[in-house]
Amino acid sequence: MIYSMTGFGSARAEAPNLSVLVEIKSVNHRYLDVHIKIPGEYQNFEHVIRQKISNAFKRGRLDVFVRIDYKRENIKLDVNEQLIRAYVKMLSELKAAFPIQGEVTLDMITRLPGLVAISTSDLSAEENELIAQKIGEATSAALVQLKQMRITEGQSLVADIDRRISSIDRHLQTILAHSKDFIEHYRQQLIARLNELAPQLVADSGHRLETEALLYAERSDIAEETTRLHSHLDQFAGLKNLEDEAGKRMDFLLQEMNREVTTILSKTSGLDELGAHIGQAAIEIKVEIEKLREQVQNLE
Repeated sequence: MIYSMTGFGSARAEAPNLSVLVEIKSVNHRYLDVHIKIPGEYQNFEHVIRQKISNAFKRGRLDVFVRIDYKRENIKLDVNEQLIRAYVKMLSELKAAFPIQGEVTLDMITRLPGLVAISTSDLSAEENELIAQKIGEATSAALVQLKQMRITEGQSLVADIDRRISSIDRHLQTILAHSKDFIEHYRQQLIARLNELAPQLVADSGHRLETEALLYAERSDIAEETTRLHSHLDQFAGLKNLEDEAGKRMDFLLQEMNREVTTILSKTSGLDELGAHIGQAAIEIKVEIEKLREQVQNLE
């Protein structure tokens, strides 16, 4: 099954005096890129979240927001004494350098961001286990919700991809229909052009010139490109059943398809009405390929 990389999941897990909320937003990214915002005193539990995410997904940027409300009976506060010393030193230097009045007060110091943090160093083993368990439960539930949204978005993308692949196939059939007489048409056009520019050369060369024109026309044949393009379309359709990183493989195939179409355009650019029909169909294919490349960027 193909997954989109866009989605959102949110879940809460609770225990007596403890509530954990986990929200996860996912967007497209070439690799798995996880960013977690969790209260500083609980950062040592990040590994619980990262492990569950890495088990669930291979690609995408995931922004995780974690809120933990734990009503503890005994709370210990950690004070950043180095921050206070640096702050007092800076104010003393400013007072010495400038005519500043006033003294450092307790109220001023307590307003410092990062000065005080709730300590988790005194949490018991049972408390640590409970917090880790509830973070894990909330994360798992949020990931289930996120995965379901990514499945739904993926199905929508696949439906659009199928329509565009069908469109490419129709344009390819147009190219094939007009390329049946490609070599003979190219040979006749080449000889006609030579007759126009150097009629004496054509008269003198005779059969040899027609043979050379035929060989040149065969080298300009697009059968090889159309065959490869058709093969790429078949492979692309089969990727929808992959479980692992189908988006990357689809993007690679689209690059190959674009290369074949570019070659078809270059080989048919010198033809008249026949080349115009083939060229128009090839351009439509390139347009669809570009739209497909935008779509597959959102697939895992």
